[in-house]
Amino acid sequence: MKIWLLPCFLGILAILSANLVFLISVIEGHVETCFPYFEGCASISASGRHGLAAILFKLTILPVMTLLTIYWLISWNYLNKITSVSTVQNKFMLITGVIGSLFGILYSAFLGSEGDVYQLLRRFGIYVFFLGTFIAQILEIRLLSSSKEFESLNYLKGMKLITLLIGVFILISAPSYGFLENDDWFENVLEWNISFLLFFYFIASSLLWKKKDIKIDLLFNKS
Repeated sequence: MKIWLLPCFLGILAILSANLVFLISVIEGHVETCFPYFEGCASISASGRHGLAAILFKLTILPVMTLLTIYWLISWNYLNKITSVSTVQNKFMLITGVIGSLFGILYSAFLGSEGDVYQLLRRFGIYVFFLGTFIAQILEIRLLSSSKEFESLNYLKGMKLITLLIGVFILISAPSYGFLENDDWFENVLEWNISFLLFFYFIASSLLWKKKDIKIDLLFNKS
């Protein structure tokens, strides 16, 4: 089984879905026409809140989060076999990754619902999704780097660069809010770029999986 296709499909599906949803929302007149990665005229949430875009967004986000959970299970199982590092890090990677996926589903469940409570739940869901997935990615890189067969691979270096860029976006976001009066556009820019990098990571990871011919043990047997 070409298991490397799973993270590749996951990353491509998530990125294409977000951009297609935005394009449909523009065509249907729900959001302004702009390049959201730089202008931030609308958030991903606002893009997938109405009409056909909302249907497409909800239809794709559940399989994306399901594939994300499966990804962390496979990675956890594989890393248990190849690394000599304490399994505590590996278990924490799995826990944070799965929690991130579950909160991504929570976010999608309240998408389109009106009211301050639903808005709070959406924000809480998306923030925990971002944080949980990002932490899991950092831990995965640490564990892969501890193995000599991975440390020199360019694909792993690419994954490190992606997480570094995400970290830079996160670091510059907090102080910037204090200097910007109308910061909605800036928050939207961050959301688009962080989301893109977060899922592009899995495309880079799929190339690493393909290079090392990673296979799945359906019973997750550690022996």
